[in-house]
Parts: sequence; C-alpha cells; structure tokens
Amino acid sequence: MSEKAKTSEWPAGLTLKMPAGLGLDDQIAFCIGNLVMAWANCESMFYGIFSCIAGKAGTDNAAILWLGTKSTKARVDIALQLIESSEVKDELKAEISHFAKEFDGITRTRNFFCHAYYKVDTVTLALSEAEAFAYDPRLKRYASNSRELSKATINELSDTIRRTVILNRDLWKPFLALRDQLNADHVPLPEPLPEFLRQLGPRPV
Repeated sequence: MSEKAKTSEWPAGLTLKMPAGLGLDDQIAFCIGNLVMAWANCESMFYGIFSCIAGKAGTDNAAILWLGTKSTKARVDIALQLIESSEVKDELKAEISHFAKEFDGITRTRNFFCHAYYKVDTVTLALSEAEAFAYDPRLKRYASNSRELSKATINELSDTIRRTVILNRDLWKPFLALRDQLNADHVPLPEPLPEFLRQLGPRPV
C-alpha cells in the first residue's frame, strides 16, 4: 500500500479536551456528542466523493441518489463501485477504498453508541450498560451486543474520535484529486480554502 493510504498523526494543535469535573455519565455523553460531529464531517467528505462521480452540473442527481439510498455504507459502496468502473487512476481508487474501510469501522462504533439502549444501576442510577441490536444474517435474527460502561468506554470513544478527525483531514487530498481527475467543477469547494488544505503535502508515515 502506498504511503498515501497510511494513517496520519493527530493534527498539530488539535486536542480533545474533556471539561473538568464531569462524572462518568457526562463524560460518555460528551464523547458521544463529539463522535457524532466528527463522524458527520467524514460522511460529508464521502458525499463530496459521491457527488464527483455521480453528480452532474445543473442537476440534483447526486443529492437524490444519496438521500434515496438507505444507509451510509450503501451510499459509500455505490461511490466505490462507480469509481472502480471509471478511468480514475488505480492509486487513487485504492486510497479511497482504504479510507472507506476505515470509515466503516468508525461507523460501526458510532452506530452502536447512537442506537443503543442505556441501562442504569438500580442503586446509584448511574449509567451502567449499553445494549444494541443488529441483524445477524448467519443466525437469521436480531442479536444483542452489550457493553459495560466504564473508563474503558471513554478511552474507546476518545480513540475513535481521534481516528475520525484524522480521517476527515486525510480525505481532503483524495477528494480534491478525484475532483480534478473527473473535472467535477459542479462540486463546490469551501471559500476560502482552510489553511491546512492549501498546505497539503505527502501524508506522514
């Protein structure tokens, strides 16, 4: 795999600062909120990629197809299939596919904590457990997945947020390259471009 598909470091000057004095319940809520925001930023990057390959100037084709597709994974899969069948350079195809796999793992964590049922301790009334249900095609039924809520949960969420923020920044380079290769001028860019986009160089090893 090329260097471009390796994981970058945490962006300089960017940290997840937990407010002082929060109990475990509030720390979990704080982390889930940050994960939701960071994940949504990544999803918007994949919508940009989707728009490059599926959109057309003067139409709402990309938005209609994106919103008409049931899940984020299915939307990203469509984008990958369209890119694979296009004349996009193989290195760029591989890079976008690699990042899509990273995003899929992050999405599973996001979906668990966003769709779970939360249980409380009957004595302290503090959050004690999260349980989510997902369809298991092997069992042909919905199966539950339970996790005890603890300091380890905070560490897992914090690490996922870190990886999501890094992925969001890393997605800009292949997105801009795809936009250029496909001459997808119909996909708008932020004005002005953020400083880190103007200074994009090789991804750190």
